[in-house]
Amino acid sequence: MKFEKGLSTATLLSNEVKCKQVALLERDILLKNLKSVLESLRGQVAGKYKDEFEESVSMVDILAVQLSKRENELLQQKTEVTRIATSLKLASEDGRRIVDEERTNARMEIENARAAVQRVQKVLQEKENSSQRIGKQQQIFLPTLLLLLACPDAVL
Repeated sequence: MKFEKGLSTATLLSNEVKCKQVALLERDILLKNLKSVLESLRGQVAGKYKDEFEESVSMVDILAVQLSKRENELLQQKTEVTRIATSLKLASEDGRRIVDEERTNARMEIENARAAVQRVQKVLQEKENSSQRIGKQQQIFLPTLLLLLACPDAVL
């Protein structure tokens, strides 16, 4: 149960990383388009706007570097989430396998215990039957023995 909960959490994290990755790709495309537009406008800007223009180009370059760093972080997160999800999946499968093996062993032990109880019951029943037969034989034999001892000349 805990493994399955961890596995579902890892799946959610993986999906979140995928969404972030898509958003980063869109930002990357937007930054490239923005830089392309700014480069095409570079020759048309003059005077006091030239400094502002250069500052804008510099900001786009900084954003591109930050985006690249963020992409690397996301790739590392994705790798880690994938590794954790794989580990949890393997642990869950191992847990299920172990539980199944233990369940099978427990069933075998229960069956063996039942068989042992049946053997003991059978032996006890046989002893009880034997005791009853011996008791009946003694009930017949004892009076006869007493009669023979009391009257040695008596014929049965």
